[in-house]
Amino acid sequence: MWFGKSSERWGNAALSFGLGMLGLASCVDGFYLPGISPHDYKRGEKVDLLVNSLTPSLNSENKLESVLSYGFYDERFHFCKPEGGPKAAHESLGSILFGDRIYGSPFNLHMLKDSSCELLCQQTIPGKDAAFINDKMMKGYNYNWLIDGLPAATVKMDDRTQQEFYSIGFGLGSVSAPGQLVPHFNNHYEITVQYHTLDTIHHRVVGVTVTPMSKNTVMPKDFSLNPSCDVVEPMNLHEDKDNSVVFTYSVKWVRSDKSWATRWDNYLNAMDPKIHWFSLINSGVIVVFLSVMLALILIRALHKDIARYNAEDAEDLQEDFGWKL
Repeated sequence: MWFGKSSERWGNAALSFGLGMLGLASCVDGFYLPGISPHDYKRGEKVDLLVNSLTPSLNSENKLESVLSYGFYDERFHFCKPEGGPKAAHESLGSILFGDRIYGSPFNLHMLKDSSCELLCQQTIPGKDAAFINDKMMKGYNYNWLIDGLPAATVKMDDRTQQEFYSIGFGLGSVSAPGQLVPHFNNHYEITVQYHTLDTIHHRVVGVTVTPMSKNTVMPKDFSLNPSCDVVEPMNLHEDKDNSVVFTYSVKWVRSDKSWATRWDNYLNAMDPKIHWFSLINSGVIVVFLSVMLALILIRALHKDIARYNAEDAEDLQEDFGWKL
């Protein structure tokens, strides 16, 4: 009967699928899956800071003023590049599907090694590019960085629960007063990395926060010295002339009792926990309706074929075609 033929074909298909999966497994090593297993660092070991695209954030009215993202090394931003040029980092499948563009950076972070006012570079931003950056700051664009698979965040307070939580990303610039026409450009970064100690040798990254600052830093005459980050005057980008911008950063390592398994807890904050019953019911009805329609179509298509196979002799069966191959 036709059941024998069908079983044989399904067996061949399963064998082909298995061989295909084995071939695909050989390519898995080409993808890095951050967060799958912990990375244990030793004191002084380099910790990579990766940069991702700049993305817009919600404004005070919970609305997006733009939907476009820009690569971190877009020439109009004039951000500091690592020696030899930026190199793409290994991305997880999720990052690839979301369109992330993750690259290395010139930041030098070493486990348990604090640093203060480290110089990244000095850049000259023309007036035309200054206008572009000012526009992105007014639209609330955010930096997006990663350390050991954790996104750099800013610490915020939930007005409802009065609890601190991590908001992923931090501002490209800031507007200190309502009605301010020219935003302050954030060119200094206070990086705080929380670590959990397993023993006297191994440590794990369990939290990353960044406090961005705007500082009109001036390079010292002796270029062998680092600039001073005690400047109070903010950095404004003028659109009618060239702007000299000094990028600096500081790193502080803070010990934490938080374990590696719970390091994402601070990111998981529900701002509005209300259940949207109408949306849930509407989605459920649509899923059920589409499932029933699909089942009816399959039953109608298969019923005639099964009835014909059972009614005719095996010698009179036509050659298989379509889904039966």
